[in-house]
Amino acid sequence: MADPRIPILSDLERKVLWLATWTIHNANNIRPKSDGLKVGGHQASSASLATIMTALYFAILRPEDRVAVKPHASPIFHAIQYLFGNQTREKLENFRGFKGAQSYPSRTKDADDVDFSTGSVGLGVAQTLFSSLVQDYVKAHGWIFEALLEGWKHGLRNTWWIVDYNRQSLDAVVREGLWERFVSIFRNFGWDVVILKYGTLLEQAFAEPGGGKLRDWIDRCPNQLYSALTFQGGSAWRKRLLDDLGDQGDASRLLERRSDAELARLMANLGGHDLPSLLQAFEAARKHDRPVCFLAYTIKGFGLPLAGHKDKDSGLMTPAQMDTFGLAMEVRDGSEWEGT
Repeated sequence: MADPRIPILSDLERKVLWLATWTIHNANNIRPKSDGLKVGGHQASSASLATIMTALYFAILRPEDRVAVKPHASPIFHAIQYLFGNQTREKLENFRGFKGAQSYPSRTKDADDVDFSTGSVGLGVAQTLFSSLVQDYVKAHGWIFEALLEGWKHGLRNTWWIVDYNRQSLDAVVREGLWERFVSIFRNFGWDVVILKYGTLLEQAFAEPGGGKLRDWIDRCPNQLYSALTFQGGSAWRKRLLDDLGDQGDASRLLERRSDAELARLMANLGGHDLPSLLQAFEAARKHDRPVCFLAYTIKGFGLPLAGHKDKDSGLMTPAQMDTFGLAMEVRDGSEWEGT
């Protein structure tokens, strides 16, 4: 039975993605500035977490939960808080400006309920781990190699880390096999590891005749090639897959049943962008108190025209791209800050 929450959450995901992207675009291309310098804002790095953070903030998190958001996803966080009424349009319009919404979530400078300041990339993991340990210590006593090792030594509980595994760093594609190292490290320290690699559409395709060959191809596909084909789109996916899998049989027919747009959507349907998969995984983890590492496969820039581009960690969409994106998102002129 289909989850009745998915249509609503999908609409919220679109609003969040649009608002985060528009906030950055406004800061760089619309807001007056005397020096003409680039403001920045990491549109691509934000987009890769839009689905995950939508699932967490609108369906999974409880009032007592605390979250450390990766620094480059602050526009997504601010957009979510704006929809909750905890962030103002004035501060979003002044993103990365004096007294505006901060480039990295900040407990001292932001007004929208930031749990942990995460200005340095490595802070989030240590903050959440030791906060969980302190929480248990306080509960038990009425008082009050590193974080993973300390967690193992002290029986860490009630902690989730979500790895945004978009396979791209600031200026390159991540080396092959990194995910296996993640899995080994976390399991060795007693964590549950949940790998969110395939979304619902891909799982359905794998169940079709010829689907096993598609899954094997994806599992063998180098990170650099997957990112490049994602950026190039459906026709590029079709050519490469037919070249590698075309058998004039089941695998060929699986591809031929889908248009270029449907094929591009299928191949981008990774676990980190699939609301049903995320909700199922998060809710299953709620049934126990063991620490969990979710390794969520995502696409940097997901949903944006620059999705998968190898150089677009901090790159910005052009005004023309924003216009096209706004049309695709059905955002009316003058209602950009409403997200519709």
